[in-house]
Amino acid sequence: MMKLIIDAINIFFFYYVFIYAIVFFISTISSVLELNEDIRKRKYFNRLSITSNDNYVPVSILVPAYNEESTVADCIESLAYQDYPDYEIIVIDDGSSDNTSSVVVDRFNLKKVAKPIRRVECKNEESIYEGVINDKIKITLVRKENGGKADALNMGINVSNYPLFISLDADSILQKDSLTNIVMPYMEDDTTIAVGGNIKVSNSVVLDNGEVVRILTPKNLLVIFQTIEYFRVFLTTRVWFNKFNGNLIISGAFGLFKKSSVINVGGYDTNTIGEDMDLVVKLHSFYRKNKLQYSIKYSHKAICWSQVPEKYKDLKNQRRRWHIGLITSLYTHKYILLNIKYGLVGVFSFLYFTVFEMLSCIVDVFGLGVIILSYFLGFLNIDFLFTFLLIYIGYSIVISIAAIILENYSFKNTLNFKSIFIYIIFSVLESFGYRQVCGWFRLSGFFGYRKRKYQWSKITRKSQNKITNFENL
Repeated sequence: MMKLIIDAINIFFFYYVFIYAIVFFISTISSVLELNEDIRKRKYFNRLSITSNDNYVPVSILVPAYNEESTVADCIESLAYQDYPDYEIIVIDDGSSDNTSSVVVDRFNLKKVAKPIRRVECKNEESIYEGVINDKIKITLVRKENGGKADALNMGINVSNYPLFISLDADSILQKDSLTNIVMPYMEDDTTIAVGGNIKVSNSVVLDNGEVVRILTPKNLLVIFQTIEYFRVFLTTRVWFNKFNGNLIISGAFGLFKKSSVINVGGYDTNTIGEDMDLVVKLHSFYRKNKLQYSIKYSHKAICWSQVPEKYKDLKNQRRRWHIGLITSLYTHKYILLNIKYGLVGVFSFLYFTVFEMLSCIVDVFGLGVIILSYFLGFLNIDFLFTFLLIYIGYSIVISIAAIILENYSFKNTLNFKSIFIYIIFSVLESFGYRQVCGWFRLSGFFGYRKRKYQWSKITRKSQNKITNFENL
């Protein structure tokens, strides 16, 4: 009887991984074809002239910040060099206990003002400062009561003046053309209500005045593994989902939204730590229920450089928080699952995120362990074991290597041979420990879900790499 039960469990895990591999393979092939077509079109396509007064749409950039004194100034300075005609910067200090506000006020010479604020529900403001940088870009700092990132973004929406807004993490850096590229899908299609950007790892990148001047090979093992993950996610799955308006996540690090659409759904939900995914799912739900035409898009050319954890504890907190946010969003909007009224969002995207994102950590931690243990207990033959391991490890390696090559191809050979070689080696090593550790971090989100679903664990940040630190290399 025990053998039958274990055999059934093993077969279930085997087919789960097999189907997962097929889905990832299809997404990768689709993404390769889509990105290649995009590169081909760019050779013959004159970019829409958004600098024309008849075309451009002004944008508000919202930067929620909580204890970000070491990174917030670099973030703002990168925004000062955007090649976009009209935008404002709004920094929301969400009750920081460090010198976040004073750093911004002093660095950019802001002056305290009195200003009425419209209300999407959020905590009260304490003080407001305004100023101008580069003689044309308005910057506003709002110091408010602590209410969490979603609450800070709602305050930013209240203060903003323009019809489009961008949410940007205070530890993130934009390239000169990032703002132009993330607005482009909206300019090309006025049914667009949200656009996700492409997040890249900034820990080993040197930027100067909005331009990447050097990309170094990371020395921290956690950074290497996460860099490969980001290649895989942002150049495969999201590109594929973009083809059928099926993306459920726009990273909170960098995303564009139509302000009226967000206000229509009540702004960000302040009762979740997964406010980025929750907002996107709410937008899908609202527009589908009301039978309104809409598009939620992803632009791989809109690049945001963001710091990733370099410490084991920070990685644990981040992945657990992400997974709790995923669980909360999927549970809150469970009515979408397999509901044909929501089209492919309900019958495929929501199902995919439930089965292959939320539950995949169970296979990574328990599935692999149960199958290996079954072999040593004599319940499993060696052919089954090796077939499972070949699929489990093989598809991960192939997809990762494809993503690395695709990254280099799509962005003009930004990776040197040494970096490519190191990333490929670590693509192989990823399945032997790192993937299972991250799976355990995510799995812990289930165990402490009720206790931690409102907790936001802060991770350690450092100042952005400067060209002056590397000019003698």
